Amino acid sequence: MKVTTLVENLAYRQGTKGEHGLSFLIETDQKKILFDTGQSGLLVENAKTLGIDLKAIDMVIISHGHYDHTGGLKAFFEINHHAPVYLKPRALEDKFSRTTGHTRYIGIDKEVVKKHVSRFKTIEENTQVTSQLKIITNIQHPYSFEKGSSAMIVHNNGKEQTDTFDDELFLVGDHDEGLIIFTGCAHNGIANICHTAIQETGKTLIQLVVGGTHLKSASQERIMQTVKTFESFHVAQFGLCHCTGLKAFMEFSSHFPGKVSYAHVASNFQIGQ
Repeated sequence: MKVTTLVENLAYRQGTKGEHGLSFLIETDQKKILFDTGQSGLLVENAKTLGIDLKAIDMVIISHGHYDHTGGLKAFFEINHHAPVYLKPRALEDKFSRTTGHTRYIGIDKEVVKKHVSRFKTIEENTQVTSQLKIITNIQHPYSFEKGSSAMIVHNNGKEQTDTFDDELFLVGDHDEGLIIFTGCAHNGIANICHTAIQETGKTLIQLVVGGTHLKSASQERIMQTVKTFESFHVAQFGLCHCTGLKAFMEFSSHFPGKVSYAHVASNFQIGQ
């Protein structure tokens, strides 16, 4: 299995660009999967630079319904005319944020959904997408300190509510070398997600955790709680990025020396042959 970062906040390779967003290409011997799409058409631009043919993508998986993970769908649909897009129904809700001091829309582009409605496949239950990869839709919450942001809200049936991130899913690969856990932002908590992956698979060794952890604005106490929790997990490698934040990235790097890297644009992770 090969994982390539197509969109992320940082880009170091010449010819690539970064943006506040996230997208991974996951290549197995069975399928080519796009996990999230970034926030714009940069997905297409970076893919071209990296020699990746988006026409060959077999499916898209959306981790949650925020613009920085779904905004690349419009440009993707212009190139790829067949890949279905898997997401939870609540990812299509109207989502807003007050993190900048005023209310702004941060949800999926409704016009894109309307135009390509047949491409969207909503799922509520865990879904096997290849022999090794499964979408996990129900995230357990054993770690109560991992809470979502109260500044993010949804409009549901005409009512404004704090977003509980019920739309979030993650992807887990069950590989001989250990689990591979893909997360978009981990609004439900990265420790909760890893715990859920272990419970769902019965495997305790995690080969790779890759994606955002939404610790950028977290307190030092919250960051340390998360890091300490991971001391009880068996993780061989972290590919942290996007909404993780510098403080959290450095704490993970300090506590797990040699195991943490930044999953910037064009970075690769190879699991197995």
